[in-house]
Amino acid sequence: MRWCEKARFTGSPRINTRRRSGSAAAAETLSALHGVQVGRVIELSTTFGRDMPQGPPDSFYGFRLGWHRTPKALTSKESPGFDFSMDVIHASPHLGTHIDGLAHISCHGRMFGGHELADSFTDFGWTKNGMEHSRPVIGRGILLDVARAKGVEHLPDRYEITPEDVGATLEAQGTELRSGDSVLVRTGWMKAWYDSAPDAYFASQPGVGPDASLWLYDRGMALLGTDTSGTEVIPMPDPERTTHGVMLVDRGVHL
Repeated sequence: MRWCEKARFTGSPRINTRRRSGSAAAAETLSALHGVQVGRVIELSTTFGRDMPQGPPDSFYGFRLGWHRTPKALTSKESPGFDFSMDVIHASPHLGTHIDGLAHISCHGRMFGGHELADSFTDFGWTKNGMEHSRPVIGRGILLDVARAKGVEHLPDRYEITPEDVGATLEAQGTELRSGDSVLVRTGWMKAWYDSAPDAYFASQPGVGPDASLWLYDRGMALLGTDTSGTEVIPMPDPERTTHGVMLVDRGVHL
């Protein structure tokens, strides 16, 4: 069942068969590790801190660092041989670099697997589709630099990446998309605005349209990432049919 596409309320939810476990997952992991030729680590994470770009506080909560305990020598004449400090972080896990869990998005009262929200939430959080059920991401990744393929520094605001854009970028780069690949899409939006104008970065964005994400999924993609906070065009052109919906809710693909 496609809970995020109202016209198709029959059948059963399609499970993302690429989220494998056991021997199949082990074989995929070994295959990916055998492909490593240069022992170079590329940092993809943003820096976390109270000064980081955080987006609208009503949506993302924010990042706050406080103190739970400080050494006694700071506030008294005591200076024991062993003392320690302990800080406390109050923040949404949706800030900065993150992976959307399958409980993050719902459509018409249901989340991935057809679970009804009312039956899946308690005072202690979600009982279905938690990240503890998702296996670690160890596999082959490919970068689709759509901005470079189009010859621009960054895509225009609210530009929707299409299947044609994705196909043209793969061809221009000479990149092969294989089953189980993690696909990272570069729009150029982060480099242009994330540090220099964070309000503009979050206010509206280009992104991967639902049709492009389905095109990638049908050809083997197991995970989709971008250099934007919203993955798809923000604000969403059609909240009834979104990339979040067709990937997270209908197919169990993390973003």
